[in-house]
Amino acid sequence: MRSEFALEIPPHREHLALVRLIVGGAAALSPVGDRRLEDLKLAVSEACANAMDAQLRSGSDAPLRISVEVDDDAMVVTVTDHAGGFEPGALDPLPSVTDPQRLRHERGLGVPLMRSLADLVTFTKVADGTAVRLEIRAPA
Repeated sequence: MRSEFALEIPPHREHLALVRLIVGGAAALSPVGDRRLEDLKLAVSEACANAMDAQLRSGSDAPLRISVEVDDDAMVVTVTDHAGGFEPGALDPLPSVTDPQRLRHERGLGVPLMRSLADLVTFTKVADGTAVRLEIRAPA
């Protein structure tokens, strides 16, 4: 069985808790399991926070679109912003986790964190922004 829904939220951090609640509620329809759900909620929070920051820097106050898809073997959340676009390959590389210089990085960890928490992360350029698609699959 496949279920889909979407919501739009203002690009303000006080709405992150609402997004986590929505994703958690949608998990009732999903076989992904509690641990994987927590991974997805954290990855979605990072995607939303990055989108909000980028959008506010660009001067856009347009709402973010969060879409959720649930089927029998996976759960997908897509966060779409209006920040003009983003190229993940253009990010400065972070020092290795064993490098003491890594402790000096307060920012720039969101994309690597999303990639470590989700089974699949894709970034797609859309008309005036970026769509970040986060997928987790149910355990085999």
